[in-house]
Amino acid sequence: MKEILIRRDKENANELVNYKVIIDNRETILIGNGETKKVLLDIVPVNVYAKLNWLKSKEVTVDSNTLELILKREKMKNWFPPRLRGLFILVILIPRMIWHNSQLATTFIVIGLSIFFFLTSYAFIIKRTVLVIIDKKTVE
Repeated sequence: MKEILIRRDKENANELVNYKVIIDNRETILIGNGETKKVLLDIVPVNVYAKLNWLKSKEVTVDSNTLELILKREKMKNWFPPRLRGLFILVILIPRMIWHNSQLATTFIVIGLSIFFFLTSYAFIIKRTVLVIIDKKTVE
């Protein structure tokens, strides 16, 4: 029997959503925001990965030297969601308020929405396999 700690860093963006920790494609453990859980493993080595909605981490092998797994998110995703509303206001509302449906306002809106779409695609589609990160602490 091997006992390890699974710890999730405190996050502002997904504080209401639980991570799912899948051990050898069978056992699922839910970890809340800032929570730490002790897990007993019958056999080692085992493969572990974490999921957050459709986002998935890379697999990590837990062996006899592993003490702790730390779940966190990649910085881009941690930065991006809380700022979506502000970006939306800047891109959509302000040009219309200043230039009142002129061609310049439409140009700014199209450019802003293109950047918004690119950042969203990058954060949630292209980087979906590296947005959830598992750091492993081992005995040295």
